[in-house]
Amino acid sequence: MILLQYILYDKISLNIDLQGALNLTRFLTVILTGLFLASCQKLPSEAYFIDQNKIEGKVIVDNSLKDKCKGTLFLIVRKGVSPQPLAVKKIKFNDKEYKFKLTPADVIIEDLYKEFTGDLIVYAKVSKSGNPMESSNSCESEPIVVKSGSKNVVIKINRYLE
Repeated sequence: MILLQYILYDKISLNIDLQGALNLTRFLTVILTGLFLASCQKLPSEAYFIDQNKIEGKVIVDNSLKDKCKGTLFLIVRKGVSPQPLAVKKIKFNDKEYKFKLTPADVIIEDLYKEFTGDLIVYAKVSKSGNPMESSNSCESEPIVVKSGSKNVVIKINRYLE
């Protein structure tokens, strides 16, 4: 506070007394406290929806395929019998295992995030070319059905397509 008074008196040459400096300090404290409290607002409902429906787990590669499965990993989520993926996550993959989280925030079409509930079909694909549509020289898992919100899901890549 003494430093503030010094700056106000000496550098800016304002005629401000000790009471004015105290009032300025109180004013700034109230403003900063208000900004802090405003930043601590309740999260929107979408944030809770995303957290409740996230799928967590790991992708592992069968030991017989570990040298062939390097490139880009695609985690693909489908809903029901639709051929259109609901969500896709793209990850650089050069290892034997990858821990993942899939959430409604990963949907391809933003307006469909509420479809990321209930039973979902999830599978993994590793493509050397980085193209999820290409089938040759890629590794895939079998599709599995999981409920949204599942934890400890294991997706095992066990097929190589030449």
